[in-house]
Amino acid sequence: MKQRLIIFFMLGIIILIVDLLFNEESDNKITIFESEINSLIATWVSQVGREPTLQEVDGIIKQLLDEEILYREAIRLGLDKNDIIIKRRLAQKIGFLRQEQETSRPTEKEVESFYVENANKYYVEKRITFSHIYFSAAVDDDIRANEALDSISSGIPESNFGEPFLLGRNFSSKTISEIERSFGKSFSENIQNLNIKEWSGPLRSEYGSHLIYINTISDPFTPPLKSIKDIVVNDLIIESQNNSVKEYLKELRTKYQIEILADLNETSQ
Repeated sequence: MKQRLIIFFMLGIIILIVDLLFNEESDNKITIFESEINSLIATWVSQVGREPTLQEVDGIIKQLLDEEILYREAIRLGLDKNDIIIKRRLAQKIGFLRQEQETSRPTEKEVESFYVENANKYYVEKRITFSHIYFSAAVDDDIRANEALDSISSGIPESNFGEPFLLGRNFSSKTISEIERSFGKSFSENIQNLNIKEWSGPLRSEYGSHLIYINTISDPFTPPLKSIKDIVVNDLIIESQNNSVKEYLKELRTKYQIEILADLNETSQ
């Protein structure tokens, strides 16, 4: 508590000095709120892992003042004009502020309606967990794969066969689309027809031949609302926030007249 009193006593002195330097025009008055200082100190603590010393607090406050002074000078000189980065940042900020106004929790009826209308978003695809033994593409890769399958069926461990594969040997809970991206369309279609809990194949991919051991196949389903309610509520709030920004923009567009002029430098060339 004592340290905080000293901090704000120092802050008062610094503000007084700045006020004296800029007392000619009221526009040059800089006001710093306690919440700003507390926020900066909290950020400092989270980054450094300890409370700042009085000297370090003094440095934090001086940096804040320096940034404010430089910011105002940049605005006075018009450095914010025609700067696409500044424009995007300010556009993002007002969008965030608009979104924050739409944080009320939706009603049960709204949640249920949103869930029904967007059921496809929560659809869980078929997933397959499997292992494979890989034989690189060659004239005899199918022959080698079939010989290995016969040997495994006769009791020889599967670890004795195959070659290293770039993506690994085991694949856990992969969707059909993920399998297609890794092995190709034909492979992803054929793997769904294999028996589980036994080695089978070989299946062809763009890499060669594969013996497959399917551990589990989970059927596709849409989870009930009660099991994913928090996710649905969050999605609905986000959609409401985004719609709020869209409506706000729609309203603002009616207040502006748009014209596109040719660049004089380009037309003169």
